[in-house]
Amino acid sequence: METEILTKPTAEVDEKKLKRQKRARTALRIFGRVFEKLLTRTVVTGLENIPKQGPVLFGPNHFSTYDALILMIHLPKEAQFVGPGDFKLLWPANVVVENLGLILTDRGSVDRHSLKQMEDVLKNGGMLGLFPEGGTWEKGIHDVKSGAAYLSMVTGATIVPMSLGGTYWAWDNILRLKRPRITIHFGEPIPPIQTSGNRKTRQQELQQASEDLMDRIYAKLPPEDQKLYDDVPRKRYRAELEFMPDTFKPENVPSLSGLTELISKPNLFYPMHRNAKLPCRPFVQRKGQFTPAREFQVAVLALQEGFNTIFKGYLEYRLGDEKAALIRRDFEEFLPLIEQAIKADVAIKFKPIEWMVEDGQQ
Repeated sequence: METEILTKPTAEVDEKKLKRQKRARTALRIFGRVFEKLLTRTVVTGLENIPKQGPVLFGPNHFSTYDALILMIHLPKEAQFVGPGDFKLLWPANVVVENLGLILTDRGSVDRHSLKQMEDVLKNGGMLGLFPEGGTWEKGIHDVKSGAAYLSMVTGATIVPMSLGGTYWAWDNILRLKRPRITIHFGEPIPPIQTSGNRKTRQQELQQASEDLMDRIYAKLPPEDQKLYDDVPRKRYRAELEFMPDTFKPENVPSLSGLTELISKPNLFYPMHRNAKLPCRPFVQRKGQFTPAREFQVAVLALQEGFNTIFKGYLEYRLGDEKAALIRRDFEEFLPLIEQAIKADVAIKFKPIEWMVEDGQQ
């Protein structure tokens, strides 16, 4: 009797919460379909490839936060979704996350709690929507995480590749009432991932399975979206720094290639200045304005601190250890130059430079 008194209120709260989430999902699906019909030109193909029952994992490519809306509109209504839990989201994404019951995962670490939730959904015969790339930041087609392949292996879930085209600038075009052309293709289901059973090679096998999944997705993307993936590995970056007055002639001016890559990728840099509201104005402005050196110091120190606290693991997860270390070195090399400029009462213009190299070149 005592146990009933303690657990019944919790059960009632959970039941009410589930009902509220179900109503919110239904409302979002209705609103989303109307929104999609009026403000986009969306074409859906491959609907015959959607399994009637689970366990099934839907794995789409990921260019934009608009992709999440696509999943909520077009996946079976019983599907569960995985969302970001490693930094604060903005409206309306934060409202969606809070009210739809998404599985939130900390992408900068091994989040065993969220991983178990995903496994439970699939082991119980459910459906799960998960972005294999892990996020929207600009990347090559094989810059993919092995989580989807792992979940398929341990739960016996079929994977349905989804090719989402035209979403990279979708929100910008929608706000300009340009009605972007969005393409959604459900690919042929992939049987549950199996490995050789060798622990030493398992991760490599899972990574290969993940890259094979992305190849299937890539094959059904429009050419302009394929080009977005093709161009990323070929891009190189450096900063062009100018000083005012131009009599300021420092001996060592770093190229800041890592920092320039970070700020040149909108989806990668967006959370810094929009979600976390870090003082990044010198890097956000695109008109090549001269800015007091003190503002650059504030911005660099804020980024440096952010990547050690609220965005810990952010760079390593998205860009890898080597590029993350390069960005941190850029901070260390840029700060002494900024200090010299402050003492000389000099303003700085930071101009990002990017260019393309041929395949195989450094």
